[in-house]
Amino acid sequence: MTYKLKRFFLMVILVLLILMGIGVFIYYLIASDIAQLRTLPPYLLMMVVVYIIGQLAKRFFQDETPWYGWMYYIGLIAVIIPLPFFSLQDNWIFVVTRLGVLFLILPPLIEFLTLIKAVKAGKAKQTPKV
Repeated sequence: MTYKLKRFFLMVILVLLILMGIGVFIYYLIASDIAQLRTLPPYLLMMVVVYIIGQLAKRFFQDETPWYGWMYYIGLIAVIIPLPFFSLQDNWIFVVTRLGVLFLILPPLIEFLTLIKAVKAGKAKQTPKV
């Protein structure tokens, strides 16, 4: 597979990951009751599954995994944290889940911006000097 094709697929996957992360973040931002955090709707679970599959597929198009690539696990843990707390009604769980789910957005966003910067730097090197 050529470098340009790998880069294209990686960009598509990163955009998909960012969109899925934003969708999950919006759900947790709108949730106002602990019951909404414990009984997750099917579309949210599907977004999380697509996110996980995207993270796994992304590894086929990368030569090496960056150091911040593991941070999305924090976001996945934030999705799971409210499930075992059946009788909890404190507000700290909302803060933890909202901040934790941000980690679903950060790694793909950083990677996307880094990839765009590398593409621009590569194009700048290829332009002939006059």
